[in-house]
Amino acid sequence: MALSAVSTPVSTLIYGDIIGALSNYYLGKYASYETFIQHCLKLCGILMGVGLGKMVFVWLGMSLWLKFGEVQQSRARSATYENLLKQDAKWYDQNSNIMGELTQVNRCIEELRSGNAEIMAETVQTVALIIGLIIMSFYQSWAITLIIMASAPVMAVCAWYFGSVTYRAQEHENDYSSNASKIMDWCLTSPLTVRVFNGKYVEMVKFNGFTTASAKAYYRAANAIAANSGTLKFLTLMMFVQGFWFGNYLLMRGDITVDQLFTCFSSCLMLGQSISKISQLMAIINTAHAAASRIASYLSTLSGNDVEYKTSRFPLACSGEIMFENVCFSYPAREELVLKNVSFTIETGKMNFLVGQSGAGKSTIPLLLMRLYNRNSGIIKIDGVGIDLLDSSWISQNLVLLQQTPVIFNGTVRENIALSVIDDYYSIEKVPTSLIDEAARFALLDLDLDLDTKITPLSLSGGQQQRLAIARAKLKNPSVLILDEAFSALDYRTKETLLARVRSWRKDRTTISITHDYSHIEVNDNVIMMEHGMVVRQADFRGFTEFQRKENATFSKSETEKHDYTIAETTTVESDNDDKPQNKESLMGTFAILKYCSNTIDAKIVIIIGILISVLEGGASPVFSYCFAKLLSTSVEASIGGNVTKQVIKWSCVSIGVASFIGIAAYGAKFLLSYASERWIVMLRKLAFEKLNGQDLSFFKEMKTAEVTTLLMNDTRDLRNLVSTFLSAIVNLVAMVLVGIIWSIIAGWKLALVGLSFVPLILVITAAYGIILQSAENRYKSSVVILETHVHQTVSSIKTIKLFAMNRYFADKFSQNLNVVNKDGNFRAIQTGIGYALNDLISAVATGVILYYGMQLTGQFEYTHGQFLQVVTLLTFTLANAASLIHSLPEVTRGQRAGTYIVKLLESTPFSKIENDGDEIPRTDNEVISLHNTSFKYHDKYVLRNVSFKIFKHQLVGLVGQSGSGKSTISSLLLRLVDSNSDSISIYKQDISIVNIDWLRETVSIVPQLPKFFEGSILENLTYGISPTRQVNTEELKQCLRLCGMHDFVMSLSEGLNTRVGEGNNTLLSGGQLQRLSIVRALIRRPKVLIFDECTSNLDPANAKLIMDLIMSLKHKYTILCITHDQNMMNMVDKLYTLENGTLV
Repeated sequence: MALSAVSTPVSTLIYGDIIGALSNYYLGKYASYETFIQHCLKLCGILMGVGLGKMVFVWLGMSLWLKFGEVQQSRARSATYENLLKQDAKWYDQNSNIMGELTQVNRCIEELRSGNAEIMAETVQTVALIIGLIIMSFYQSWAITLIIMASAPVMAVCAWYFGSVTYRAQEHENDYSSNASKIMDWCLTSPLTVRVFNGKYVEMVKFNGFTTASAKAYYRAANAIAANSGTLKFLTLMMFVQGFWFGNYLLMRGDITVDQLFTCFSSCLMLGQSISKISQLMAIINTAHAAASRIASYLSTLSGNDVEYKTSRFPLACSGEIMFENVCFSYPAREELVLKNVSFTIETGKMNFLVGQSGAGKSTIPLLLMRLYNRNSGIIKIDGVGIDLLDSSWISQNLVLLQQTPVIFNGTVRENIALSVIDDYYSIEKVPTSLIDEAARFALLDLDLDLDTKITPLSLSGGQQQRLAIARAKLKNPSVLILDEAFSALDYRTKETLLARVRSWRKDRTTISITHDYSHIEVNDNVIMMEHGMVVRQADFRGFTEFQRKENATFSKSETEKHDYTIAETTTVESDNDDKPQNKESLMGTFAILKYCSNTIDAKIVIIIGILISVLEGGASPVFSYCFAKLLSTSVEASIGGNVTKQVIKWSCVSIGVASFIGIAAYGAKFLLSYASERWIVMLRKLAFEKLNGQDLSFFKEMKTAEVTTLLMNDTRDLRNLVSTFLSAIVNLVAMVLVGIIWSIIAGWKLALVGLSFVPLILVITAAYGIILQSAENRYKSSVVILETHVHQTVSSIKTIKLFAMNRYFADKFSQNLNVVNKDGNFRAIQTGIGYALNDLISAVATGVILYYGMQLTGQFEYTHGQFLQVVTLLTFTLANAASLIHSLPEVTRGQRAGTYIVKLLESTPFSKIENDGDEIPRTDNEVISLHNTSFKYHDKYVLRNVSFKIFKHQLVGLVGQSGSGKSTISSLLLRLVDSNSDSISIYKQDISIVNIDWLRETVSIVPQLPKFFEGSILENLTYGISPTRQVNTEELKQCLRLCGMHDFVMSLSEGLNTRVGEGNNTLLSGGQLQRLSIVRALIRRPKVLIFDECTSNLDPANAKLIMDLIMSLKHKYTILCITHDQNMMNMVDKLYTLENGTLV
């Protein structure tokens, strides 16, 4: 790029020689017209040759710098991803806004790439040009150069001040955008919780608040950038005026020649433009600087948390002897000890059971054993070796932990099973199919699933998910198997079969089972009982007293139905088959996007005013070029002895006025259009977020959270360029070109027509380049989306990845995706470089042709020198600006892509009837719920067939049945999470489909089997979605906590109700504690109807009895529907309905 910059001073020297030749021709220094014109032809040919050389260097330089930008973004992405993989669970627990921060880091990486690519290329070129022009100008006349450059320090101060304002404002914009991204991520990953508890209104208020705050920060940045642009335009044009008086003075004194004046003046004029450009580039570099700082800050939070130990002991075998000795542990976000001097031994080759009440610390044991967390003190040994000395991959290969809610990968059943041994085989394809099939048969997956069927978490029942996890464990066949409530979602028969198979498989091998169910413990099994974080007893089960057995025995052999239509809020990770680029669909045109989204543009008046100012600014530019031509003409006249003092004063004063107007207009147009564009994308973000929250649950099955969040929070920044950059540029250009064309034709039509013959060529080349760039940009951005989605999903499933030692697989997959991004980026670099290069070539050729033909007309005295200079100046100025449109095409193309996909998103998300229809509020009646011949299909298969029953006021009704019988489907229909497509369901004798949805979900509250909490305080979670018109009484909340046996525990926490839970902080609470808090969350809403969906499945017997007693005490206040398999609960109900294969029996 530095070499390409050399051509500009050379061109100005040649330009000065051409004007000097004209002056010499007038003075009779050429022997003939032919000699003069031959000399001019030579100079014009050299001028075009210089332009051709510049094109080659610009293409090569720009392409190389764009590739350099790809290297920087690749390094940033790799460093971020590698460090994310290395972080321990503690880091994930302590960072509450991981997804929001990650979304912003992705945007910052793109801004860093741009700052190190095309922006840095232009900066290097401009700096080299400034150096060259200074040398050239000083060589021609140091005096004029110093006078002209007197305003350079003022420019530098303006650039520094406005740059610092921009930097601070963009940091604030990134912060607010990060928080908005976090809210969007929660709503997209937890749609069930958001809807059931009417949380979408709370989330919209929070999202709109952060989005508005982000916009205000951008307004400050836009104001600074616009002020910088207007000021520098004025100062640049003033450079011309302040130097002309002095230049003409020297010319009339004979101290310089006219060609020296023109060369010096052209150099200084371009020098001023270059300084102005540098200042504008610095505003963008400030953005890249802010982005780099944010990335560096994010990476600094990732440093020092590497859980990989420096030792690498890798024993040849593992017998499974495990010892805990005086182990103490507290979670990072909680000071209280969860484990207190825990000591026990896991016996080799036996079934070992960890039992105890909810919150006793049982589930923490395997997390320490798998080294997801570091203990505070004590010793943990495997086969006599401290776990700190063991290689982490050895632990993952020999120990497998199956948790209650396994992560399901988007892909086939076979791929999901194979991923458990991916560390051994390096790729899914190399895992023997026979071994996969054997594991599937072992886990009974072959009974109801085709192993080649593509699945998602939403397409599998809870029981199927747990069976798939068991198949993974069977395929891995570890030395030590840890089961943490891994059978809780299975019906009784399946559970019995699999437990028997696991016992047979694990005979003489070490197995640890964490459970509340004592019914499957045999007399010789090793049992470790925990209470309040301590081991209170360890012995064979026969050693437990009769009292202990009865106290902790389960009330019944229970089963949990999960085969119904239900929405699981489980994090997913894409399989290889999903990493295909999006279809290379054509992008919408800029004006088509603006027309489609016109209803979301609420600042139309501001845009119109901005456009009018742009038109005036564009029209003023040819006026200034006319003044420029007049001043040039006075210089030529002065060189041949004319007295031009009055003319210089006249046209200099006019130029000052025009320059002032251009500076003010530039500021006004840029700020107003930037303001309007941000208002537009704020409206788009809010509308899209509202529409996403207005979707029913079926929408979220195929939706990719990372892609949607990136589109709305990051890519919309590119979209605003369509208004702030493209619209301004195109209107300014049209006005400028039209005025320039008309003026030049009036001034001299012959030369004007020759110059204007290049306009169609410029337009054709610009259009062709735009098409090429669209393809390259769309291809690049699509590969980036796949990469960012992979990173998002890796973070979402990090614990599962670590537990199954999938780090290398995911790292390799990341590298593959990154290589695709780099490949597409390099392709884009070559394509983008073409546009910049062609711009310079066209300008050089057009200038050479216009100058040569103009010299012919002037030499034959068809044109005066004043007329010639006026037309040449107007044409050169017009064509240069027309060609410069190419420079804005990369930004415009990115905006087009963002606009196209946002239009696609808005079109695909009409407001769901389920979520938005209905405004009836029924009057209370003795008949609360009624189903009349209700049927429901899912994937063309009947889940319910002609089900009819009624539930009356204050009735406690039980709903039972085997897995897949349709029980959970009924609860989904009652909450209007799915559409029954009929009027067969009523509440208080009112068709549920026309009932106000907010009233319905305030009236009916559910306690799900697997509760989910967002990142926030316990108080915020318990009161989530409650209408702001209702004040939640603290005493009432505490009473609900007491009823559920959670008051003392919550109040014992250091921050009480303000203790943070949700996301990573869920490790603070056991599954049973979360379940009881979920019951509190339902009760505090004061519903009329309560639905308990297997609400005791995660509870120990003592707390299960507590909750059942609570339900009995509530039956006279609420209408209650209990979905259960618990025999004790069945005995409590007033009426029991049994479902079988979707039919009431």
